[in-house]
Amino acid sequence: MMKIQIEGWRFLPHSVAIANQFQLGELLRRPELKLGVEDLPYSNSNWRAVNLFDLTVQPDFDKLKTEIDPFADVTLRMAEPLNLTPSQASQTVVFALAEWGLGLDKVFLKKPLGSPIDLKSNIRLITPSHWSKLGLLRSGIEADKITVVPWGVDPNLYKPLAPSERQSLRKKLGWDDYFIFLNVSPLEDRNGIRPLLKAFVSVVERYPHVRLVLKGCEALYPSKESVLTASKSILSDAEVAKIKPNIAYIGETFSFQQMAQLYQAADAYVCPYVASGFHLSALEAMACGLPIISTNGGATDDFVHPDFSLKIDSKYRSRIINQRLHFFLHPDWEHLLELMEKVIEKPEIRQQASQILPEFVRENYTWKHTVDKLLNVFKADKSLPIHLSENFSPISTKKLSLLVEGWRFIPHSYALINSYLTLELHRRENIQLFHQDMAYVSDSWKAVEGLLSPEAEQQLKRIPIAIENQAADVTLRVHCPFNLANSRSQKTLMFACTEWGGVPQSILRGMKVSSFREAHLNSDTIIITASHWSKQGFLNSGADPERVVVIPLGFDPNIYYPLKPDKRQALRQRFGWNNAFVFLNIGVMWNERQGIDRLLKAFAILTEKYSNIRLVLKGRDAIFPSKESIQKASKDILTETEIERIKSRIHYIGESLSALEMAELFQAADAYVSPYSAEGFNLPVLEAMACGLPVICTDGGSTDDFVHPELVWKIESKLKLNVEKNGDIKFFLEPNTEHLIELMEAMINNSSFRIQASQNLSQFVADNFTWKHVVDQLLTVIF
Repeated sequence: MMKIQIEGWRFLPHSVAIANQFQLGELLRRPELKLGVEDLPYSNSNWRAVNLFDLTVQPDFDKLKTEIDPFADVTLRMAEPLNLTPSQASQTVVFALAEWGLGLDKVFLKKPLGSPIDLKSNIRLITPSHWSKLGLLRSGIEADKITVVPWGVDPNLYKPLAPSERQSLRKKLGWDDYFIFLNVSPLEDRNGIRPLLKAFVSVVERYPHVRLVLKGCEALYPSKESVLTASKSILSDAEVAKIKPNIAYIGETFSFQQMAQLYQAADAYVCPYVASGFHLSALEAMACGLPIISTNGGATDDFVHPDFSLKIDSKYRSRIINQRLHFFLHPDWEHLLELMEKVIEKPEIRQQASQILPEFVRENYTWKHTVDKLLNVFKADKSLPIHLSENFSPISTKKLSLLVEGWRFIPHSYALINSYLTLELHRRENIQLFHQDMAYVSDSWKAVEGLLSPEAEQQLKRIPIAIENQAADVTLRVHCPFNLANSRSQKTLMFACTEWGGVPQSILRGMKVSSFREAHLNSDTIIITASHWSKQGFLNSGADPERVVVIPLGFDPNIYYPLKPDKRQALRQRFGWNNAFVFLNIGVMWNERQGIDRLLKAFAILTEKYSNIRLVLKGRDAIFPSKESIQKASKDILTETEIERIKSRIHYIGESLSALEMAELFQAADAYVSPYSAEGFNLPVLEAMACGLPVICTDGGSTDDFVHPELVWKIESKLKLNVEKNGDIKFFLEPNTEHLIELMEAMINNSSFRIQASQNLSQFVADNFTWKHVVDQLLTVIF
């Protein structure tokens, strides 16, 4: 016998409490279960318990034990806010809802952008729709922790009436001379009250006998106030006066039986919602035989009948509300109007719906179906997932043909990543590798030799060049603009990164698409990205969370490694750094993204106290105006006195260097500093660690995925966002300059920490972040 402890809400006209009560009723019918219940406090102290059941149909809740069973097999938690703390039971199953396409509970709001939520092994989440599941995935929950369990209906309550009974009910309600559209919801903006009112104005002009019944819930929400606010914002005074006689508002709490009567007496159900986790009322309406007009692309897509539901054209949108990104659907009110007119004009739609939908619901979406799925979750294997070892090597009877499309031979991160990936893939005996060089994004970019060792570059040139329109088992793209289109291969992967928490309009124009979400949904391409920060950027732009995989970047331990003290001393002497403490920063020097202004300001302040410190900045003049960015940042942030003071203490390198020459910079410096605002990975931080160089970098960003928590110092930062004039939403970190100064000064004075970092950092990254590790993980995705 399975022991189940239910923690949650009951006796409340809230969807979570309603679902919990009906689930409990069905669980009570299962003799193989032993149930206990703990009523949790409502999230609003003004809410009051009420019995929504008729006494003749109420489940026998008296059978439930109200004390906590410390030996329960499963705890099912059905309440808000979200509580992910493990219960005393062996397994904890928590109901979670992401109506706005993202978890907006405090559990999600407090975590850094893009960071995964690490759930205990005995915790699982259930959610009622795939829309809501995608929101939880965007919020950092792993896919194997979430199960979609659709809600249901009680077909003994929600069912069609015989024609004579329906006619009597309509007469009793005073509806017998009207065509009734019904909407049951809190009537907030997320429920689509604005497009509904806008469309209804035109409906009334053509069909004066049409009425709109709005069933709100004043016990929980200011539903009437929401309707009035929406009316004033979307309609003129004349339009409000026109539809007022045709709208009936019901705000009081109804029992389930009374709610069923509304569905049974209405002619059609309409829900042009903007953001919904399930919309249980639409399913209840279907069970009563009503045709459904609902938003296309959202939660109701999971359960509406494909042939007897009318879907409103909608566009996927994102918007900042209360400093938090929300995802929603924007239903086309003009198309809604067409569908409402269609339902009025074609009685056969209503007749077919009344004949087919109740049986469709009864066969697929009752509370029995819900509980059956719940019990499958409870009974699921609780053993930990099997992880492939880091030495994973796929076994195959034939070589896998892999076509890499990308950049090479330029000092751009994508070209370097592509080169190292293909070199490692070329070593794998079960891979038949081909390469196709893609055009650079600028005609001014020119291929150069010498970025890698002569041996490595010769190996790259020996990789067979793909013929035109060549097909392979797998295509991997490593270039920009992104290309999500399906390739000629059986599987398509695209390496890409986002820096600013989203895919900007400039990239979309290069991709020749208007919507990243639509482009990804219309392809089978898997996005490989280097950090959880970057992954969140793709999810913010609408990518399918189940086809975005994080694989950190790597380094070559034959190039990036610490030097022995005597060799390091000789190198520093060659550079003229013998009597200096050298801070190093490498990148394109984009101030807005890489925080060069903060670094310059901190360095200028420290030079007042430490005359022997130096700052080495390595830019990439071959492909970016790095030197100009530094000069502009200096003028913007420094005084004339500070500029003059640091002029002789800053060394700028703009020319392209080989990988070995780049490694020498790390090996000879004393500390690496990166007060960045937005990075997709920040590969120089990893390379610095590989060379045993202590690191100071921004807290909360992409580097959190790979820096050693004890051997890297993190700059305090705040997550910020900005909406650009073109509509781009930029997420970024604002490092605290005073804390940066403190850390840089502490680094100068703490020689013991520098020695400890030098001894341990290189081994840490060698054990976890080489290009071999990267390709091993890539092959697990491919296979």
